Amino acid sequence: MTRAVQLELVDVDVVREEDRERPILHDVNWSVREGEWWTLRGAPSSGSSSLLATAAGLNPPARGAVRLFGHDLAHASDAEQTAVRREVGFVFERGGRLLGRLSVADNVALPLRYHENLQADEARGRVEMLLARAGLERFADLLPSRLSPAMQQRVALLRALANPVRILFLDDPLRGLSAADVHWWLHFLRELRAASPVSLVVSTYDFSVWRDDTNHFARVEDGRFRETGAGDGL
Repeated sequence: MTRAVQLELVDVDVVREEDRERPILHDVNWSVREGEWWTLRGAPSSGSSSLLATAAGLNPPARGAVRLFGHDLAHASDAEQTAVRREVGFVFERGGRLLGRLSVADNVALPLRYHENLQADEARGRVEMLLARAGLERFADLLPSRLSPAMQQRVALLRALANPVRILFLDDPLRGLSAADVHWWLHFLRELRAASPVSLVVSTYDFSVWRDDTNHFARVEDGRFRETGAGDGL
């Protein structure tokens, strides 16, 4: 059975959010189907993070089309864009861009408040379940700054999954983590995929830790995106 295409980039030029005049990746053509697990390898400043942000609809391309769930984001209505964002999760690197003035629980609840228009009391049950799943329930009332970077990254993951998503982008989530934390992430993502047909797109500097789980690999280098085999670049 052919799985539906969830993400499609056609002739895309990728730019950094802070410099939209100079493309850093050219002519990206890429599609992701339901349930696929992609790992993208790129060196620092290669453009892999900007590519993920563009694919997730967070950073418009300089040229080309980005389609999520069949919607061309450049021409989608406000209602269509809102519906698309609800089904996309994104975990930023290095602590996940948590809001420092909000508690851990309130950070996780943000998508529920924004997309579902739930009040804090209404979102509490879902938030408590997510925190317990990651072993973070005792940190619910703390500010993110009170947590280690590894725990902050878990909070960012939970925030991305507060609403059920169809595609989850992870920007180098394992950088700087201990072996125990790497094991936790891999176990969590395996369980996530076993429970739902979610697609995963991961950026990394090193294929090796992802090799056993990924079914599609790509490299981002020299201004280009290209699909590769699992052994390329290890």
